[in-house]
Amino acid sequence: MSDKKPKATGGKADGKTAEKSTRKKPASGKVTKPLRRASAAKSGQTSSKPDKTAGNRKARLFGRIKKSDTQGVYTSLKNRKSKMVFSSKASGASSRGGFEQDKNRFRMVWGLALVILALLISRAYYIQIANAQFYQDKGNELITSERTQKTYRGMITDRNNLPLAVSAPLATVSFSPHDYSREYYELKRIILTNPSSPQLQARMQKRLDNMDLTTLAAAANISVSELKKVTGIDDSIDVTDEAAVKAALPSGAGSHYLPLLNKVTPEIAQSVSSLDFPGVYEKNFFQRYYPQPQPNAQLLGFMGQNSKDPEGGYEGRAGIERQYEKELAGEDGKVLVLKDAKQNSLKEIKQIEPEVPGKDVALTIDSRLQYLLYKELEKAGRLQKARWSTGMIVDVQTGEVLALSTWPSFNSNNLNEMTGENQRNRALLDVFEPGSVMKPFTVAAALDSGKYTPTTLIDTNPGSIRVRGYTIRDHNNMGMINMGTLLQKSSNVASTKIALSLPPDGITSMQKRFGFGSKTPLQFPGEGSGLVVTPKEKETSRRATISYGYGMEATLAQVAQAYSALAAGGVMHPLTLTKTDKPQPSKRIMAHEQAMSIVQMLESVTEPGGTAKAAAIDGYRVAGKTGTSRRINPAGGYYTDQYRNVFAGMAPASNPKLVGVMLIEDPRVQIYAGLTVAPVFHNVMKEALRLYNVPLDKPLKTEAQ
Repeated sequence: MSDKKPKATGGKADGKTAEKSTRKKPASGKVTKPLRRASAAKSGQTSSKPDKTAGNRKARLFGRIKKSDTQGVYTSLKNRKSKMVFSSKASGASSRGGFEQDKNRFRMVWGLALVILALLISRAYYIQIANAQFYQDKGNELITSERTQKTYRGMITDRNNLPLAVSAPLATVSFSPHDYSREYYELKRIILTNPSSPQLQARMQKRLDNMDLTTLAAAANISVSELKKVTGIDDSIDVTDEAAVKAALPSGAGSHYLPLLNKVTPEIAQSVSSLDFPGVYEKNFFQRYYPQPQPNAQLLGFMGQNSKDPEGGYEGRAGIERQYEKELAGEDGKVLVLKDAKQNSLKEIKQIEPEVPGKDVALTIDSRLQYLLYKELEKAGRLQKARWSTGMIVDVQTGEVLALSTWPSFNSNNLNEMTGENQRNRALLDVFEPGSVMKPFTVAAALDSGKYTPTTLIDTNPGSIRVRGYTIRDHNNMGMINMGTLLQKSSNVASTKIALSLPPDGITSMQKRFGFGSKTPLQFPGEGSGLVVTPKEKETSRRATISYGYGMEATLAQVAQAYSALAAGGVMHPLTLTKTDKPQPSKRIMAHEQAMSIVQMLESVTEPGGTAKAAAIDGYRVAGKTGTSRRINPAGGYYTDQYRNVFAGMAPASNPKLVGVMLIEDPRVQIYAGLTVAPVFHNVMKEALRLYNVPLDKPLKTEAQ
């Protein structure tokens, strides 16, 4: 009994002490050695001192276990199986978590990794597969570019393959002071900032030495002082200071472009471009050149800048150049080139589109006859102080246009001379009232009707006729005349009586059969179609005036085509200007006998007593018809002092080979066609018959004659 009381007392005291000691030194969380309970035998010792010690030990032990249970730390392997092993709730210095928390963290990390991986795969698919071409093109834009290869424009030649329009290769060499100065300062900067690289410095210094402006000045034949002035090189600036260099670079007008050589041959340009001088650029192009400019200006047309071409190319803007633009121009090629950081071409990588040279266009024009026609038109125009003059020569058997020219003209190689007036191809674009040159087709309508023959007499007394309040007159009273005299004397009264004796469409239907009222097959840009309107039954005045060439409109080309059909015996050979085009089929529009009878009647016009004796040619029978008509007044009616003179003729009349049609607008010296345009026909046709070796069909005149 005495043994337990001291033990309890001692245990309590020791427990307090242990508890106090535990507060001072908290558990560190480390695993301790297993503790064993004191045996009952030991606790029953008789000595009081040992019992007190043992009690204190036990109190300290149980106090420590209680403390450990509260803090949840490991105590011993043995106690792990007891109720007081440790708390499931982590606390204190332990960094371990529960299994569920670890599993959630594991899933979250891997889920995030899978999402990132999916995004990367999707992005790679979009860039490399779905949109690969876009990024390839973007990359290529940085290092490559497409360069246009200008193709050679085809030539325009005459019927003998003589060039009328050619493209000459030319070059322009320019100098950029800005680019030169930038390269100069850059080389100096590299030399200054790389003292440890003597080889690099040597290469840069060599390039700098090659930039001597004296060399460029000598090659381009320009003063050195001018080059130094525009470049403005300042060796005192700090080349490592980007702002200072930028401020020193040339700016303003002329800082990027200074022409050194303008429109020179490639051989001359090579003398400068071969220097490989920084800031020197060469541009190659083709310049259109016309060896015979004035006679062919309105026919061939001219070149103008193409607004749709980003590189400012040229295209045909008028005439043959425009009509055959597609054939002449060909197709420019495209080549892929590798470029450096300064956008300079390094080398050609591949041909993207092949270059297709333009085709040559061969005209039916004879340049010899063309020149002769122009000079005669110019001579007559100046002599008569006329507004303008124009003419055509046509091959009767083929419809080929051998010559077509207009005065005044301009130099096709210098468009500064071109005006709105002198650029018009009058023979094809302008329409007019042709006048008496239409009377042969009135006779053709009469013969075709069956009511008239070449010998039928028509009463023209008293030299005039009254129609619907209008008086139609001849130059004098001719009395009873036949068809031949009608044409020889150009009787308006006889023409009127024929027209009024035929149906309302009797005259106009024949005019349309000969091509009047519609464009010729030439299909020239801007060509006029003329106007032929069939009058009504009661419109007697219009029926009358149409018979002698008033109240209708025609082009000179239509007149030439119609006379060619008469000369060919009533067969229409469509006009053509090119050898390369397939000719349109010919067609008969009138009986051969009737057509040739009209040709014989027209011979009398150039014989004594006719209105065009000046058109006669020695050794050849010439048939033709004059036309003198008044010019229309825009204010209404006709001018009383302004005329238009036309002559249409053919030779030789026995077997016509050539047809010539000439026109002079508003002659101020003489007003009759027999005096103004008939001599032009004579001079041109005479040389044309000689050039084509046409046999004579009439005895030559002797000196006595």
